[in-house]
Amino acid sequence: MDMSIQLCLASSEEGDAGHGVALLRDCLVVNYQHLHRRLLRRLGCADQASDCLHDAWLRLGEGAVPDTVDSPEAYVFRVACNVAVDRLRADRAWQYSGDAAVELESFADPSPGPEPIAEARSGLLAVERAMRGLPHRHQAIFMGLRIHELTRDEMAARHGLSLRRVDTTLRQALAHCAQSLR
Repeated sequence: MDMSIQLCLASSEEGDAGHGVALLRDCLVVNYQHLHRRLLRRLGCADQASDCLHDAWLRLGEGAVPDTVDSPEAYVFRVACNVAVDRLRADRAWQYSGDAAVELESFADPSPGPEPIAEARSGLLAVERAMRGLPHRHQAIFMGLRIHELTRDEMAARHGLSLRRVDTTLRQALAHCAQSLR
């Protein structure tokens, strides 16, 4: 803490408010890092701490400064804390307004509505019907490659087919499903 500022403020008997404001602002500038660290611990956000200190500097110029300040650093810190409290109250003002319910209703619901759900279910049933019209091997290869994400080699080994035959079977299954879904 800068003792010269404390002594100058404490011994200032002139009552010169401009001189007191200048000394308090000087105290903020000189002790900025220390005040910032203290506010950061209290607020948990470096940006908020910086903003509160800057607003405190402005507020020191606006308000009336007491004639004597025993601890300028503590006084400046208290002004910055008051700024932080004012900011938090201002940020939460919407919570206490009567229009909160209206505000909450304006948020969009990200979940699908009944119409997209019905369309998706209908599409799934159509694909299921199309799959039932396929021979068993075509169904198994289609499901293995597209749903279970098996490789072509795994499907060929599982069904005792060549890679070319697996590709042909998949192409036939896809063509059948596309034709059935039209």
